[in-house]
Amino acid sequence: METLLVVAVVLTTLAIIVQAGVLVSMYLLSRRLTDKAELLMNESRRLIAPLESITSNLKTVANDMAETGRIAHQEILQIQQMVSETQQSIRTQIEEVRSIVTDTVLEARAVVMRPVRQYSAIASAIAEGVRTFFKGRKEEAAEPEIIVGEIIVEEDRPAA
Repeated sequence: METLLVVAVVLTTLAIIVQAGVLVSMYLLSRRLTDKAELLMNESRRLIAPLESITSNLKTVANDMAETGRIAHQEILQIQQMVSETQQSIRTQIEEVRSIVTDTVLEARAVVMRPVRQYSAIASAIAEGVRTFFKGRKEEAAEPEIIVGEIIVEEDRPAA
């Protein structure tokens, strides 16, 4: 039994030595990981300040762009309103000019045509007087009728 006791003590000692080795290796590994983590933390601390600056600048730019968009939208609405008002004003003025021109043309036509009608009536009277003078007085003859199909058409003669 003594041999068994020695074997048990030797195995226990070996187990303790293996556990101590594992603990030492875990300590060394955690020490290396801690050093690397510390290095990464230092690097990230150095990068945080520029990243915060960049983030702040991006926020400012985004706010400025949003404000610029709002201002541009308002300006476009004002321009659209001005264009609509201008179009309406131009249409109104064109309509007024058209009305004035039409009235002026009608008035000019009336002014010009009154003497022309008077002179035409005088000329027609003179022409009829001359015709009567040279041909003598004749009885009113019936105007010739032209038969087209079943329709009787009377031929009109001009007065002058």
